Amino acid sequence: MHLSLSGFRRHPVLLTCVPDPGLLACLERFFEVEFADDPDLGDRDALRARLAGKSALVDARALAIDASLLASLPHLKAVCRIGSCDAGIDLAACTRAGVIVTNTPDCGTDESAWRTMARVAADNLAAAFGFGRDGHPQNLLNTELRCVLGCCLG
Repeated sequence: MHLSLSGFRRHPVLLTCVPDPGLLACLERFFEVEFADDPDLGDRDALRARLAGKSALVDARALAIDASLLASLPHLKAVCRIGSCDAGIDLAACTRAGVIVTNTPDCGTDESAWRTMARVAADNLAAAFGFGRDGHPQNLLNTELRCVLGCCLG
């Protein structure tokens, strides 16, 4: 069941790849997914425009995320990279802005490996918003934000 059917708003998410049906089904349980495969997405202004109003980015393209970009995206709460790389992500700026950043283990380069990494990124995103499972996102890069949801309080 989708959250929107239960009266809850689904968070808008930008996905920088075309997902397989399994990934899409996983994401759409909790999120409103928008695809972005624009070749100009590496341009700051194009990225800023596509991320406007989004709660999260699931990134397969190693896009640059820095303090300047974050300052213009007050709704952004998570960046989940598909792949083990964190190049181009200013972790200190993300931490100051309260944006959770995750990546995935490197599972290889074939299609099966990519699907596995994409599913881990989707699980990380669900955990970052407190959906789907107990605990923290796997592969959390800015561990200072581990308890941002209050999961360790009580």
